[in-house]
Amino acid sequence: MVDDIINEREKAKLHFLKTQTEKLIYLGEFKENVLAALEKQEIERNLIHNEIKEAMKDTRAVLLKIRRDIPFDSIKPYIDEAEKIGLRYTLVDDITFRGNIGLVIVSQEPLDNENKDVVLESATKIYTDAGLSEAFIYGEGHKICPKHYKELKAKLPERLDKFQEMNFFDRLFGKVCPIDRFDKKER
Repeated sequence: MVDDIINEREKAKLHFLKTQTEKLIYLGEFKENVLAALEKQEIERNLIHNEIKEAMKDTRAVLLKIRRDIPFDSIKPYIDEAEKIGLRYTLVDDITFRGNIGLVIVSQEPLDNENKDVVLESATKIYTDAGLSEAFIYGEGHKICPKHYKELKAKLPERLDKFQEMNFFDRLFGKVCPIDRFDKKER
């Protein structure tokens, strides 16, 4: 009987510590209230993630929180998007935050996401894991040359909707594939 009481106390204490640590990771929010999160390095790439845009438009989203120690140029696209759709946002600064989460989208009501990873996977990693150039991230939303479109179709067809294939007229009028442009710049 006494052991059961002690075990319950220990379980409650561990649960409390876990939730407090969670709040330090997710910029002061409980994980159960986080629709989506993004790491600082991904924000600093200066590309707004479509998954974050979608989460911001979610009817449950009430607040966008961004770490203040990220360069303003990197967070500006997210702030602009929040203003455009009427989502409140705030910049947070706390030396007790842990980890490298740089942005969270907060829901007013708790979600059933305890076993779900709310931190979006690095878009670059998605492409490189599939054996593609990291330059594909910079080509999202643009027309790409037939060679890269075919490569994408073969290795990562679920991302095709993020690209369009250049046609004859695009090439005739001098349009350059953003993936080729990035790869040349990196050399």
